[in-house]
Amino acid sequence: MSLDLGGISNSSTTSAGVTASTSKAGTSSDRFLTLLVAQLKNQDPLNPLDNAQVTSQMAQISTVQGIEKLNGTMGSMLNQIQVMQAGALTGKDVMLDGNALTLDGQSAARGGFEVPEGVSNVNIEVRNSQGAVVATIAQPNTPGMHTFNWTGATASGTAAPGKYSFTVSATSASGAGNLNTFVVDRISGVIPNASGPRLNLAGGSTITMDAIRTIL
Repeated sequence: MSLDLGGISNSSTTSAGVTASTSKAGTSSDRFLTLLVAQLKNQDPLNPLDNAQVTSQMAQISTVQGIEKLNGTMGSMLNQIQVMQAGALTGKDVMLDGNALTLDGQSAARGGFEVPEGVSNVNIEVRNSQGAVVATIAQPNTPGMHTFNWTGATASGTAAPGKYSFTVSATSASGAGNLNTFVVDRISGVIPNASGPRLNLAGGSTITMDAIRTIL
């Protein structure tokens, strides 16, 4: 006669998951004991539950509880390490997927792009909120990640402060196309979180660590 240990599983590995893990381990243990008592009460007198079998299954539940507690502890440690790593990024500029530019009238707007091998005629086109091109900026063909600054200069003067976007085009053997573009922003702070640290950006948004494409 055996006990059904189904439903026992590893818990979350976050710092908050330590409590959840302990709770789940307790629930699993309670379920096991309930089943054990029920089987002892209803066992066949001619075929009683084997003591060795009970001992073996008690050892199984202890092992599961130990693994759950270890997972919870390791998850908490990992989260703390991630927070420390994120804290070291405070004050650094990073590249994120996107094509937005913000001109504040005080400093240049900054963006980024990636140039693959074998392309030429790399050009940035800056557009206003209506989608009209207000500036075109030639760029080098050197492969790799690049950043650029736009002071607001246009063919007719200086663009007003506000929100703009940009695209980066290039020519290759297969024809013309657009390149990958990136927003450049600065990390201003870190927010600890059970599922991983969040990073505050100077531009006002909040991101996770995996949103970072390049640290400048």
